[in-house]
Amino acid sequence: MSDPEMQDFDAEVIKIGTADIGKTLIKDVHKDSLIEIADLAENGIYHSKFEGEFGWYDKQFCAFVRHDWYRKYWDLPLGLPFHMDLMKRLVEFRANQNKDISDIDFQDDGDWCHLNYNIIIPASATTIEDALKYANQILDWIDNTVQTAQDGASGLINDIVEKYNETSLLNLPDLIHKVKTTTDIDEKGKYLEELVARFFSEINGFHIIERKRTKTEEIDVVIVNKSDQEIWKTESNLILVECKNWTKNRAGKNEYVAFREKLGNRRGRAKLGFFISGKGFAKTFGLEDLRNSKTDLLIVPVDLKQLIEIIESQKNYSEELQNLYVQATMK
Repeated sequence: MSDPEMQDFDAEVIKIGTADIGKTLIKDVHKDSLIEIADLAENGIYHSKFEGEFGWYDKQFCAFVRHDWYRKYWDLPLGLPFHMDLMKRLVEFRANQNKDISDIDFQDDGDWCHLNYNIIIPASATTIEDALKYANQILDWIDNTVQTAQDGASGLINDIVEKYNETSLLNLPDLIHKVKTTTDIDEKGKYLEELVARFFSEINGFHIIERKRTKTEEIDVVIVNKSDQEIWKTESNLILVECKNWTKNRAGKNEYVAFREKLGNRRGRAKLGFFISGKGFAKTFGLEDLRNSKTDLLIVPVDLKQLIEIIESQKNYSEELQNLYVQATMK
């Protein structure tokens, strides 16, 4: 068998179930036969376990891989042409680096796209099960790499949607009104997240790289500190902001300790944090802060009412934040 294009027409296709592939020796496979790994279901229909067949190509035993895509039903964030191009490039890379892929063939007929190639099974493989494991290792590497690209594209799209959503279009007075009046916890958290992010984004040199809300009414913001202001440039590279979106309880000792651990878990890159509480702070928060006053970690408590008052009064955000920072160091 010298021409892989003729396999579909001239070769005998033998179906073998997964229960038998460990007992089927490669050396016993006839040169003019193709092995399709498929299990027979109760309804009498075979379910293929591999995208292609196995057989001999000249003197090498191969997995003949066949990827087929239909444009009409493609719905992944990374478009079909880019998905296919990336997969083809990965196959070519593997062929060049490991020399275990050959005869790469790509076809685009408009509605359908096809990528075919041969995976050369090493001589150490003795059974069809060995051949399947080797081929699947390569397919898994390709699939995982492409899936990472798809996830990245999806994340980028989600980031853009998050950035240009309904909350981002609200002006500050309307946003503050939503924070004050919205009773739905999830909706309130959405507006509060936007308000906190906008406030810290206005500080010169503060660049927000992460913002998220959790199911526990908590908002986390991670800031890269690139400020050239004296008071900030001596601080850590990362600044953390946590906001407890609580409507009943004040933040206390437990919340202080948990936030301090978050700072400590940033490999020494985060030593400054701002803790914003929707209902203010219990005495235990301040007492725990005093117990840790000799460490180089600083947590600045900010009552949400203070934050809103700063924004509503149109005060200088940077100066007011510096005042809160200085007050925290004096306790």
